[in-house]
Amino acid sequence: MKSAFNIVSISAIKPDFFDEDYWKAEMLGFKPDNTHGTYHLKFSKLVPLWFKHAVKQFVLFQSATKTFSTCRSYIVNLTHFGSFIASLYPELSPSQINRSVIVHYFQYLKQIPLNASTRQLALLHLRTFHNLVIQEKWLSWPESPLIFNSDLPKPNANIPRYIPETVVMQLQSQLNTLSLFYRNFIQILLETGRRISEICPLQFDCLEQDKEKDYFLKVNDCKLKKSYLIPISPNCLNVIRSQQALVKEGRYRNCSYLFPTRTAVKSPHVGARYIHIMLNKLSHQHNIVDTNGKVWHFHAHQFRHTVGTRMINAGVPQAIVQKYLGHETPEMTARYAHIHQETLKAAFYRFQHSVDIQGTLYSGETSTQIKEAKWLKHNIMSQALPNGICALPTIQSSCPHANACLTCVHFRTTKEFLPQHKEQLQKTKQIITHAEEQGWHRQAEMNLKVKNNLENIIEKLEKTA
Repeated sequence: MKSAFNIVSISAIKPDFFDEDYWKAEMLGFKPDNTHGTYHLKFSKLVPLWFKHAVKQFVLFQSATKTFSTCRSYIVNLTHFGSFIASLYPELSPSQINRSVIVHYFQYLKQIPLNASTRQLALLHLRTFHNLVIQEKWLSWPESPLIFNSDLPKPNANIPRYIPETVVMQLQSQLNTLSLFYRNFIQILLETGRRISEICPLQFDCLEQDKEKDYFLKVNDCKLKKSYLIPISPNCLNVIRSQQALVKEGRYRNCSYLFPTRTAVKSPHVGARYIHIMLNKLSHQHNIVDTNGKVWHFHAHQFRHTVGTRMINAGVPQAIVQKYLGHETPEMTARYAHIHQETLKAAFYRFQHSVDIQGTLYSGETSTQIKEAKWLKHNIMSQALPNGICALPTIQSSCPHANACLTCVHFRTTKEFLPQHKEQLQKTKQIITHAEEQGWHRQAEMNLKVKNNLENIIEKLEKTA
């Protein structure tokens, strides 16, 4: 028995708004992106008409499983192909699009120009579009593959877009010229390294406390669609409390956001656009410049890269950095795993002025490559000690001189540990005096070596200080 209903393909279903060029996010079941002020999917720049129609069908189909930002990315990147067809092949029908046309498109993308990552995304989206067009029979495109993996441009190496410390210092020195609202926002951004899409919509009650009375910041990761807690410093806690007090005292008494807008015409909380405008206005007004004297152009994501870079350079294990920043894969964190020239130079300077138990100063070789290799060996592979480092790499067997560092030839230390050495020298002298009074000659003899070595170390370090 035949069904009384016509079976219609999902791709043939067209909502009332299909022929419009602006689709509100809510029409497709999406929440608008209040942070970035994007509330529509815009098809107005798509040409030719047959291509625009197919892209609308594609986006409508993909909206069931993809995010709002991904659908926007489809439109932006497919617009490149539409412009290419309209300008260079205006009479071309869909059935005439072949491999030769696509190869020409590769050259077109280079001439626009676009960077390698954007060109790769444009081609990947076009390949996805082509596959779905064939599957759903929206256009009479050839069924043979048009874009292969070997066609995809290799993206440039992902170098962190961190903010140099000299620029950070200039920014911090000018924060007091901002209103407390924006000052609090920047301080949280700089200290936590969260995405701006996580800071803008922070809830008013964003703090949680554990049983040890430590505070954590609760953030919603829009990218991974999950919430998690991150530890915060006392300074960050004070900034958040300052902002909570500001919201309570201001004209947003019933607001549920930590950074609300005064008039919620579209977004109930502050948007990224206003943060970027404020930061770059500050940069120009107060001449915040890089080492070349060029005015620094701020982007919120630079703060995230800065925090990641700082953590790696401070010796925080990469797995911890990955968890703190909320990265899905180690590869996302690996971009921060490098040592900056300034960090290398400062750390190697400290190594250059280290001394052993005899007070011998280690000045090292003059070759830059050898200096860097030695720094890496002694700071990455060496064992950290409470008052210096052990020159034996950690990959070697267990130490045969346990608890005897100050009588070991592998011990190295620097002037930053002078207070510890002076305190230990006083305690060692007391131990020697007590041992001699009790007639413990062996103990007195062993500690006398430690005393002499400490005196050698202190004398040398004070001369290099």
